[in-house]
Amino acid sequence: MTDTNRLFFALWPDDKTRQALSQTFLSSAYAKAEGQSFNFLNLHLTLHFLGNVTADKYSCVIKAAENVKFNKFNLSLDTFGVFEKAKVLWLGLSDIPEELTQLHCHLAQALTVCDYRAEDRAFTPHVTLMRKIKKIELEECEQVINWSVDKFALIESVTDSGSVLYKPVKFYNA
Repeated sequence: MTDTNRLFFALWPDDKTRQALSQTFLSSAYAKAEGQSFNFLNLHLTLHFLGNVTADKYSCVIKAAENVKFNKFNLSLDTFGVFEKAKVLWLGLSDIPEELTQLHCHLAQALTVCDYRAEDRAFTPHVTLMRKIKKIELEECEQVINWSVDKFALIESVTDSGSVLYKPVKFYNA
């Protein structure tokens, strides 16, 4: 652990789900769009972005998340979307399960003991596929990706030689 670590909580896909996400993107018209494709090893669905966390807050964050209880649930990723301002292409859900919303809320509440304050904007669960995307027409998602969620993870963002790698630090099981 350095003086600060860039951390976030996320749903971290298993290999089968990660492969399905990759194939859905690569078989879409977006694979040929102008922009920066996301590293498939880094695919995730962010629950809460913590930013740079000091060593003393690091322990607090790990312990706080241990208090979050949730049941297993399923996601159906079936919708492409774009955050226009951020120029981000993503794959999301047309129907957000209540269990995901509850996990997001319970984790935010647990993290308040670590002086974490959740963002004010609405939670838009998604998996980022491409950044710096040029203007494109949205297309229908041809394939629904079913993701069985039985854990979430604390992830560290590590920059090495100009590239970013997301490394799971700890998993929290349902």
